[in-house]
Amino acid sequence: MRNYLSAECFKVFHRSYVYLTLLFCLLGEGLLLLGYWLTWSWGNGTVTFANTASMVTLLLAVGMYATIVTGDMVFSDQYKNNTLKNEVSYGVDRPVIYLGKLTTALLVAIVAAAIMLAFYLGACWLLFPHGAADGGTWALVGYCLAGALPLWIGSQAVAMVCYFLVRNSTAAAFAAVGILAVVPSVLQVLGILIHPVFGDIRQFFPAVMLDALSTQAFNWTYVGMCWASGLLWTLLATVLGVVLFRKKEIR
Repeated sequence: MRNYLSAECFKVFHRSYVYLTLLFCLLGEGLLLLGYWLTWSWGNGTVTFANTASMVTLLLAVGMYATIVTGDMVFSDQYKNNTLKNEVSYGVDRPVIYLGKLTTALLVAIVAAAIMLAFYLGACWLLFPHGAADGGTWALVGYCLAGALPLWIGSQAVAMVCYFLVRNSTAAAFAAVGILAVVPSVLQVLGILIHPVFGDIRQFFPAVMLDALSTQAFNWTYVGMCWASGLLWTLLATVLGVVLFRKKEIR
């Protein structure tokens, strides 16, 4: 497992895909920061570190969708290129393949998230005026990230099970979006039309919990629920993925 994980990390961190995508995201953050800075420089006194940094708490769902991209970075059209078939033919155990790629995707996602958050929050700290609200903003950002991390991990597990079980990478990405984003909307409708239990189930989907985090500020019981939900999603998706991948015929 250790050798396989090292090989996967070596492959993914030597692909330009990773760095070009990260650069694109950092440029997007840079444009957002530029817009804030221009607004501030033109005399808008409401643009402060507290206001700009707190935007992180409203964009937590972006991390959920980003797991689809990091999953693709690691899986990288392996069915299309027959590389997955070659790994199995060489005698690598399927659970090792699955868990190795999942762990690598999680590592890539965490590193990318850390870089993007450090860049954005660091730039906000350097560019914009400070005030008494700074401490509360740091606390709110930390609270939201504490709750978001397990939900992002669960989302990554869902994305990887889709990539392993669906041969076409584009279809796999759409399947992941369907599970993470569309199913909660369907459950909401079913909860209204059929029975409230569907709405109750919906509350434990990553997208719904991520959106609710900023409105549940400093409710550490809710953060505990996020961890329980995220770990459950991770466990269920990983067990399902390993079991079905072991039975899957690779052509």
